[in-house]
Amino acid sequence: MNDFKQLIASGESKTLEFKQTLPKSDNLAKSILAFSNMAGGKILIGIEDRTGETIGISDDEVLDMPDKISNIIHDCCAPNIIPEIYAQNIKGKNILVIEVFPGPHRPYYLKKKGRDKGTYIRVGAANKIADRNIIMDLDRQRRNISFDAEIDYDGDSTAIDFDKLNIDFKEYTNTTLHQKDLLNLRFLKEENGKIYPTFGGLLIAGKEIPFEFSRIKCARFKGNDTGEFIDQKEYSGPLYTQVEQAMNFAKMYIAKAGKVEFIQRIDTWAIPLEAIREAIVNAVVHRDYGISSSDIKFAIFDNHIEITSPGALPRALSITDIKTGRSELRNPVIARFFHEIHFIEAWGTGIKKIIQQCSDAGLREPEFIESGLFFQVILYKEKHIAPVIAPVKLSDIQERILSEMKKNMNITYQDLSGLLSKDKTTIRRNIKKLKELNEIKRIGSDKTGHWEIIK
Repeated sequence: MNDFKQLIASGESKTLEFKQTLPKSDNLAKSILAFSNMAGGKILIGIEDRTGETIGISDDEVLDMPDKISNIIHDCCAPNIIPEIYAQNIKGKNILVIEVFPGPHRPYYLKKKGRDKGTYIRVGAANKIADRNIIMDLDRQRRNISFDAEIDYDGDSTAIDFDKLNIDFKEYTNTTLHQKDLLNLRFLKEENGKIYPTFGGLLIAGKEIPFEFSRIKCARFKGNDTGEFIDQKEYSGPLYTQVEQAMNFAKMYIAKAGKVEFIQRIDTWAIPLEAIREAIVNAVVHRDYGISSSDIKFAIFDNHIEITSPGALPRALSITDIKTGRSELRNPVIARFFHEIHFIEAWGTGIKKIIQQCSDAGLREPEFIESGLFFQVILYKEKHIAPVIAPVKLSDIQERILSEMKKNMNITYQDLSGLLSKDKTTIRRNIKKLKELNEIKRIGSDKTGHWEIIK
């Protein structure tokens, strides 16, 4: 039960949805389709979706709803989806859980709209209709093939610029490529006795890059917003050369700071170049190349930089996961080549390196943001300064609130009211005072965020 309390306290997300009552057939079907097409998820019936308050459903509804839900899924969804439907008692109230698993037969769609117009995906805490590119990506997932491993049937082996690739590969690795290596690297694939290039091969070594969107747009802005830019550049061509060009742009506009150690002046970059390089490589390797309307954005401001790439984190991967080193390769062909040329040292280490390098430089911790179908890394030039706060005498109720928050950072006002036998008004008044005293802060919204103890 505690797991469900914490789940509800975390709020709606790409794997969780609240419904106070059983929704209309189409609305329920869209949520089930979206979860099936993405990372799976749970729909909790009996939870008020705006506040996250546990309302509950009646005993009769617990008995009747599963059959109704199964009929809705059967009548509205294709291919067939079989979720788990079960009751859960929370705070003495009945909750019905519809647990949907990632489907093996993507894309899933509304029968009456058809595949092209009725496929839904989960974006953040909302269901969105999928466009043609997303539907094609879902189809690739069903076939267990990535975008960069897909064959370009309009090309042949001569589409790969082997001579340039070999020169660059030798410079990075001090070894020589052979024609057969293009098959091992999956830049080329053989099918029915004919050799074709893959999209990954074309992105890395194509004589002509077929995708206009596969580029990095760099800009140096005046101040800390996008109101006025000082310089901008666009880099296309082989992906590994784009990384080098973007880094040259960074060196032009990331200032150096000097300090004296043992009578010798030491110049350091305002943001470690290694952290910037890791973030750019991460964007190039992990972006969603199936999103054809967007490219990678590298923006430099006075006090920070932003690197934004198309594509949310894959499946159920979360920000917490990537910080701990978990990684899922969206583009294995590109990732393998970057590993071969030593742009990647080990899988899952990039984000941890970025955090560590900024920490070693005494900088504020980077931010990692998943917003809709985009992923963003923000690196700050600001130094991390620990606040100096004079000791404050807290009241008994304030001490007890802090104690409960330390036990459970997702605790709600309602939970605190029950645990401390105080009304919600008293709880809110004391939490407001704790915020003013800089004892606590709220991370995220009241609905989906959590508490953080500052001292």
